[in-house]
Amino acid sequence: MDDFTRLLDEGYDVQLIDGFLVVDDVPYVTTDKTVQRGRLVMPAALAGDVLTTPPDHTTHFGGAVPCDSDGRPLSKVINSPQCNEFLPGLSTDFYFSAKPPAGNYANYYDKVITYVELLARWARVIDPRATARTYPVHEAAVDGSPFVYRDSASSRAGITGVNKVFTGLKIAIVGLGGTGSHILDLVAKTPVAEIHLYDGDVFLNHNAFRAPGAANLLDLRGKPNKAEYWSAQYSRLKRGIFPHPVFFERDTVAEVADFDFVFLALDDGSDREGIVGALEEAGVSFIDVGMGVTDTGSGLTGLLRVSASTAERRIRIPGGTAPDEYGRNIQISDLNALNAALAVVQWKRLLGFYADMATDAAVFAYPVSDNTITVLSR
Repeated sequence: MDDFTRLLDEGYDVQLIDGFLVVDDVPYVTTDKTVQRGRLVMPAALAGDVLTTPPDHTTHFGGAVPCDSDGRPLSKVINSPQCNEFLPGLSTDFYFSAKPPAGNYANYYDKVITYVELLARWARVIDPRATARTYPVHEAAVDGSPFVYRDSASSRAGITGVNKVFTGLKIAIVGLGGTGSHILDLVAKTPVAEIHLYDGDVFLNHNAFRAPGAANLLDLRGKPNKAEYWSAQYSRLKRGIFPHPVFFERDTVAEVADFDFVFLALDDGSDREGIVGALEEAGVSFIDVGMGVTDTGSGLTGLLRVSASTAERRIRIPGGTAPDEYGRNIQISDLNALNAALAVVQWKRLLGFYADMATDAAVFAYPVSDNTITVLSR
């Protein structure tokens, strides 16, 4: 039996909320020697949908100063007063540290009942009926998460609240080649509501060698459409990924006119100038990426570019099929990944996920041989 089910079956008021294990209705004693009810909150380390080994021995507590039966603070349990708001409505007041002899708890069941007992045993001195095993009845929760399994990485890092900037967003990724597929890899790990994939091309061997992950030989033999292939791959992680197995043209912009953001990872056969113009006319914010790599004879060199254009600030995007863009179609997976990462970081800065101290940074350029990132304004 897994830890969560065992705690539920034994009557503890436990919930998994956005990657946190929350234990409510824990009895404890206050400084005036009355029994109150508090809350334990700890990041949930998950293997799929099952709790695994806790990452550390600490936890957070929501309530007044917890004390012994004489009203003395539990100094051996309280590490420090620490107010945290992990999510709206999920806040705590203290940070606890009770390290077991082994250095960490073997499982969440042991960790929860240990911390509960450290508080409740003093409450039972005052009220023998005080227990955390209340056998609560909760209304069945509807999981609105866009992920197939819980995002424990965000809760473990303490950034679940910051992730709210992605809530409800509809994103389009145009072009699922080397850079576009890496953009998908990064965007799919954010809690946006929908990701729409546009590409009319097929996924072949050369694509596999500059894309994230490891393609299956049988998939390659089937020559799948890129949008459909990548939708199937990332739907294992995330709901709301929609493939559009078509080439994106100026007229296609009407389909994304109400989207929150578009990533353009176009190849040199696309009407970049026409698409960009239509996006600007529709008031859509977007990021356009470009990569040109050449062989100097003594090593490869080239330039990666990320251009951000928002409704508030339009910039000049290279138009047409400029000869320096994918001139010989030299693409290297690490450069594709870097180009994608720069684009996604810029998108997150625009959203406020990352602090933006360089408000004129609308265009990034990375000359490979210089190994520098140059920030350009209009």
